[in-house]
Amino acid sequence: MAPPATVCKITLDGNSQDVFFAGQKLSGTVDLTPSKAKKVKGVQLKITGVGCVRWTETYGTGTTVLFSGREEYLTHTVDLLRSETDEPIELPAQRHLYKFSLLLPHTLPTSFEGDYGYIRYTVRLVLQRPWKFDLTYKIAFTVVNQLNLNALDPPLNVAVVQEQIKHFSCGPCRSDPLTINVLLPMTGYVPGQFILTTVDISNRSNKCIAEVKLKLRRKVLYRSKSPYEQTKVVRCTLAKFQCSGVDSKSSAGYERRFLVPPEPPTRSDTIIRLEYYVEVVAKVLGMASSPRVRIPITIGTIPLMKLNRTQQRASIVEAHFVPSSSSSGGPKKHASVQSLTIPHTFEQSLNRTEVHIEDDDDPPSFGTLVFAPRYPVYRFEDEDDGSEVVSATPGRKSTKKQTDDTAAPGKSSTSQS
Repeated sequence: MAPPATVCKITLDGNSQDVFFAGQKLSGTVDLTPSKAKKVKGVQLKITGVGCVRWTETYGTGTTVLFSGREEYLTHTVDLLRSETDEPIELPAQRHLYKFSLLLPHTLPTSFEGDYGYIRYTVRLVLQRPWKFDLTYKIAFTVVNQLNLNALDPPLNVAVVQEQIKHFSCGPCRSDPLTINVLLPMTGYVPGQFILTTVDISNRSNKCIAEVKLKLRRKVLYRSKSPYEQTKVVRCTLAKFQCSGVDSKSSAGYERRFLVPPEPPTRSDTIIRLEYYVEVVAKVLGMASSPRVRIPITIGTIPLMKLNRTQQRASIVEAHFVPSSSSSGGPKKHASVQSLTIPHTFEQSLNRTEVHIEDDDDPPSFGTLVFAPRYPVYRFEDEDDGSEVVSATPGRKSTKKQTDDTAAPGKSSTSQS
């Protein structure tokens, strides 16, 4: 019969999904039961936050270069048990409970797990043993750094229009233009809101557009520090609509709504930078490269408040402030968001699975848990009927009858550049 294993559990206070906002108090309990009495130099608790990137590139000469980078955001160490001399002490084979607490800095970036790096926060228990490898137990938790969309400059509550004019061929064979206009009522959103995208296409050229794709995309930029600064870009489609095409010498219009999924806020000041944009692609028959329009947007955690009626209707934000007495049975209002009374939940990103959080340089572990960060998703209500909006729906009918439009929110694909 196998001997009993050392059992450890780290529990964080506050909420069951271990999500904390930068600037909040982090507290919890370590519950440790050694399998047998152990000689230790000490028992330590380490709370850390790091950003790491890592990838390789192979060049034409056959040389492979490893690019990496690391940033430290949080380092906090507490001795839960420590020998007062150089001699080890005995940790009895019984249950040990240790309390801990820490005020998280306001500057911590939001947690993120990506293809070539992560921003990760962990709580690790370390049994420091004489003449042996240390033993560890580790869990991860999510940190969300609030991004108030109302505090950004230039303001995001302004409609934006992008136009792309494309001529095919040149000289005397130059065609009449293909014109693509894309309109967004504003450029700042939070998860749970809709992005109303209006597209008008005037195809006066002699080319046929086979289909039109509307996409909500994320761009992740990884920046290395060793052996020198290098960047790697990965683009991911978070949601998309595929619409029927536009014949030559005709026009069409499309109006679609993207539901913003659980995603970390836009960020541009760490070794992992996050950007979001709406992209419209007109697939032209017989051409390798299709005309496209991209409009950058900002995803935050505190929604825009000063909106006109059109913007409110477009993003379903009428019921920003719901009285707490009406929240029974609905999404929970977590106390972690002191500045908001909008019902919300914490949810995993739709295009990421849980990851193992062991690092290459970790000492032997007697336990760890898989992890996926969670982000606040707000539950807005339509004031006309009070019902919650939970999925993307097509908007107005286009000027050309659409019979094959399909929405695929939440399905993702990635591309690298």
